[in-house]
Amino acid sequence: MSYIQNKGRGKVEVKKKVGVFYLSFDTPTSVNQLYAPRAGGRGIRLSDAARIWKEYASLMVNQQWDGLPLDGHLCVTYRFFGTKMDFDNGLKILNDAMNTKVYYDDSQIIQAHVYMYRHEKDDPRVDVEIQTIG
Repeated sequence: MSYIQNKGRGKVEVKKKVGVFYLSFDTPTSVNQLYAPRAGGRGIRLSDAARIWKEYASLMVNQQWDGLPLDGHLCVTYRFFGTKMDFDNGLKILNDAMNTKVYYDDSQIIQAHVYMYRHEKDDPRVDVEIQTIG
């Protein structure tokens, strides 16, 4: 298994085998905090917390991903460490952050696995494993 040094997350697995890729992020903003009302009360906008996390995630993707976006169907495994959020609350912004860089669109994800490790609070994060299918 090979590693690269990543400024934001420490050591990050690059490739274990052909067609399997790994990225790591700080815990994302919950979907419950993604949107805020627009000034004047008309509509909604991306919240400040979500905007900041999305900018952070974009930097992390750029540090960890140097290839072209993956093509075809994908299986993605998410491992959340040290968070109390519901497992599905962090997926939307996380998937959006990887759009166009890691894969062309998150509609390519046809299989997903989510694991929660709530008791591991020393290093809250989400590790993402992406595997090409077929």
